[in-house]
Amino acid sequence: MPETRPKIKIGLSKMFPDGFDAHNPGDMMRLTRKIQEKAARQPEKYEGYLIDSISPDGLYAYIAPMAMSTDDKEMQKLLTEGMAHGDEIDAADCMGEARQKDTVARIELNYANSTDPTIKHVSGMTWKVIDFIPRTSSKSVVLLQLMDDKTISIRQQFAEALGLQKYPWLIRLTPTAEGGWKIRIKGNAATYRPSKHDTKIQETVEIIGGEGWFFKADAENGVITVYPGVPPTFPAVINPPKEFWKKSDLRHAYFGMKLPDRGRETGDLLYNDWKDASGVLVAGASNGGKSVVINCLVYAAVSAGCQLAVCDDKYKSVDFKWCRPWVIDHGWGCDSMESCAATLQHILDLSAVRANVINQYGKENWWGLPEDVRKQYPPILLVCDEIAQWAAPLTVPPGLSKDNPTRIKAEYEKGIRAMNYMALLKICQTVRFSGIFFMYAAQSATSQNGLDPSVRTNLPSKILLGDKVNDTVRGTVLNDAKNAPTVPSYLIEAGVSRGCGIAELVGQEACVYKGFYEDDHKHGKSWSDILREHMMDSNPPKGNDEAGHWSWNDIIVAVPAAAEKPDDGAMYEDDDHSPSRLETEGGFGEDGRDVADRDEPLKGAAAAAHASKLYAAGVDVPHVSAVAAARSLAKESAQQGL
Repeated sequence: MPETRPKIKIGLSKMFPDGFDAHNPGDMMRLTRKIQEKAARQPEKYEGYLIDSISPDGLYAYIAPMAMSTDDKEMQKLLTEGMAHGDEIDAADCMGEARQKDTVARIELNYANSTDPTIKHVSGMTWKVIDFIPRTSSKSVVLLQLMDDKTISIRQQFAEALGLQKYPWLIRLTPTAEGGWKIRIKGNAATYRPSKHDTKIQETVEIIGGEGWFFKADAENGVITVYPGVPPTFPAVINPPKEFWKKSDLRHAYFGMKLPDRGRETGDLLYNDWKDASGVLVAGASNGGKSVVINCLVYAAVSAGCQLAVCDDKYKSVDFKWCRPWVIDHGWGCDSMESCAATLQHILDLSAVRANVINQYGKENWWGLPEDVRKQYPPILLVCDEIAQWAAPLTVPPGLSKDNPTRIKAEYEKGIRAMNYMALLKICQTVRFSGIFFMYAAQSATSQNGLDPSVRTNLPSKILLGDKVNDTVRGTVLNDAKNAPTVPSYLIEAGVSRGCGIAELVGQEACVYKGFYEDDHKHGKSWSDILREHMMDSNPPKGNDEAGHWSWNDIIVAVPAAAEKPDDGAMYEDDDHSPSRLETEGGFGEDGRDVADRDEPLKGAAAAAHASKLYAAGVDVPHVSAVAAARSLAKESAQQGL
């Protein structure tokens, strides 16, 4: 299709306040990057444009579509200077590539030995056929050009990349104002296909120009433009753009920037689409930036109206202190393994309620519900961090007697961990349709850490932190580790790879990225402090720094097996929140125990006896069979090898 888009005039004074020098490769490369940035922001206007010329005063650049026929102007110049020549030949001599090959060999030999004064001979240059142009049914014109050895070699290499190594004259090679090349493939010579040719072309571009050089192609018109460039990089720190703070987007959770495309200075923003990928896996070693990315995703979701639930190791939960006021009732599973189990069960219960609502409206998922109904059941983000600490399989020490306290404690913990794992699995398998999003995080995504393949498969978006990640870890996290990119070594050498990683997100190609980060050392503010301040403005919390807490009694109701927790002589963390005995009649609670001891969990047989006593008195106690339930669970877990 003939190119119909016009040339565009661009002012250079704002871009280059100190002046622009068309003979300076650095200025030309910077201008090329500016044009590529324009093309990324306004592809309909600038995509496929390259520099055509620079005004003599250096104040303006004229850019033209790469498919626009500017080769004739270059050819006319060469003909005028005697660096190109045309001869009339019989049309039969250029019918078909095999016949052309014989004609090329004959004519190039004739030119090499010619004594015709109109044919120049320049040291270090050779006459090469560059095109056959039909004139009439019986006559054609063969065009030749004087080329130096470098140009001949470049033409041959690109011909090989396109599968035309035997017929290099079928591509026209023209220098560009940027210092690169424009390659025009003869219409009936070959069909350029990105899937077939791009990898080889890029390899050729880097061999000829160097790392950082790149190309753009117009497959429809058979034109490829090669640009000089430098390897794309990141700044040392990527602060969130203003749009990140101002615009809430429930569906798209932005958390970083992709490594810029070749020829660009800035990369596209990176996000997870909660509608297409309600489950996210975040993995990476300590100090690799995992918490920074998780907190960024939490902010993006909650600031847009999401509710929050968190499960984490007790000693690591400080990472989520900043967002605790936004945690839902019974959504803080960070005080113990049992609170994790209760929170996960609570999420499953909420999902079941939403399932009924969705069925009543005849919809496939939460996103299809009417807006007013969605407001009644706002989306929830469940964050599960340090999963290895509370859901990974536990091995009971062998050789211990059944009544050994160490074995009893280990058997109990093994059962709770198994419950947590099974809840994690059920959540990622069943709640995605109900407007509940879930993010699972661990240093290593392995079965030993509670993230076996059946869980990972149900987490379609994968975020891997770290600039140097071994193949084993990549294989357990990424869907297609073999073809996924790696963090370039030059980023590491330049000291800008902190916070980098690989992202495989639904609907987007796997990419190298760097997460958003910001701090304010002057005022003693961390990244989480800054996130909290912004979230206070966008979505004021309904809770406080104790939001989502579980009492031990509530945990037992949600997780009856917790009643079997071995008595280690310590009280549950909830004790600090026990009411004064003066707040209850006579200082005794409803169950006949002193209020001071009421929140202390009954353990083992005492718990079972107390539950049975209440049951016999006609009190509805849902966990009356807690002992049996715990033993049954431990037995089932042992049979499954958990």
